[in-house]
Amino acid sequence: MKKTLLIFVSLLLEYTAGFAQCCGGCNPIGGNTNQGTLPKYMLQINTYEKHGYSAGYMQNDHASDFQFVKNATSNFVGLSLGYGLTRRLTVEAEGGYYINRTQNFDLPYARYTLNGYGGSSVTLGGKYNIFKDTARDIEFTMGIGVKMPWSKQPQVVNGVELTEDVQPSNGAYGLVLRSFLFKAFDRTDIRIFLMNTVNINGNSIRNYKEGNTYLTSFFVSKTFYRNWTAIAQLRNEIRDYAYRDNVKVTSSGGYRFVFVPQINYNIRKKYNISVLYELPIYQDYYGIQLRDMYAFSVNLNIRLGLNKKANEACERPK
Repeated sequence: MKKTLLIFVSLLLEYTAGFAQCCGGCNPIGGNTNQGTLPKYMLQINTYEKHGYSAGYMQNDHASDFQFVKNATSNFVGLSLGYGLTRRLTVEAEGGYYINRTQNFDLPYARYTLNGYGGSSVTLGGKYNIFKDTARDIEFTMGIGVKMPWSKQPQVVNGVELTEDVQPSNGAYGLVLRSFLFKAFDRTDIRIFLMNTVNINGNSIRNYKEGNTYLTSFFVSKTFYRNWTAIAQLRNEIRDYAYRDNVKVTSSGGYRFVFVPQINYNIRKKYNISVLYELPIYQDYYGIQLRDMYAFSVNLNIRLGLNKKANEACERPK
């Protein structure tokens, strides 16, 4: 973890020394993910609801005959706030709440349900704009955040402590590292951006460590009719093994590719409403694990200029 942080800071200092352009920007909406910095004095509110469904088991990259959990569903509500503190620096706060995190069992000898609910985690952090050329529509930003669990105590329902798979929070502190690269092509009204996120997880009070995750997302967006924008995302997700009492959990971790089409509607250049669908196109699990089938989200993004200069910063130079 210390090595990762040292590399991150070194890159930040190196790029900052290499460029001296104006900062802050107005980037396209890309689902529920964090993006670049905001203009100074601009407030961003982003909220979404995500539904996920899992069923069947996989061993590595193929279906397994193993049967235990019939299916699993989850409904998650997320909220993030961002504020342009300076032209280069944006501060953020994120949080989330599971309406439900449910596993349904239909076994020959029993039929029952495990259901967790409650707050997940809170992340406090910031993003620093390393390079931005407004005339050429290029931006590179890096960010860091500290993740704090909503609760360090495992959730107990009806006198039974829930398993990690349905706990609303992993009960551990963590570190989040991000990078964002953006490029727009004015003539074709196409925007592309590349996002990387690393989630480093600590140990819970039960000495359980959720696997670190490494996410790389490539987006292409294009306005196709007035205020309507189509966005296509290809995301790669890698998750390390989990550990319990310093012993590897063999049926944990893996990697996958997810295709995410999205439609976004802009209202008065301040409000964005979007709907997106997550479809795994390739999954390779370590050991035997429940398979993710799909997820869909509804997202609302609001950007408010708390100062006239914040709105002017979004206008492209003539």
